[in-house]
Amino acid sequence: MPEEGSLIQFCCVAADHQDAKGSSSDTLTIHEGKWAFCPYDIRANGHEWEATGGVSVAEVRRLVDRGRSAHRSATP
Repeated sequence: MPEEGSLIQFCCVAADHQDAKGSSSDTLTIHEGKWAFCPYDIRANGHEWEATGGVSVAEVRRLVDRGRSAHRSATP
C-alpha cells in the first residue's frame, strides 16, 4: 500500500480490466517508477496505463466506480 500522502500516477483503462466483480487480486503496482492502479488485477496482461495527474487511492477508486456505473447505465 502506498505511504500516507502518496498519489496514484497511473490508472489502467483497458476495457476488460474495469469489471473487478469478485476479484480479490492486487490492484496497486509500480509503473514507470510511480504508483499505478488497476481495478482488475495488476498481475493480468493487457494493461493500458493512463496518467492521472496524481490522485489518492480513494479518489481513483471512486473514479473507477463512477465509470462502471456509467457503463452499466449505458448498456441496453
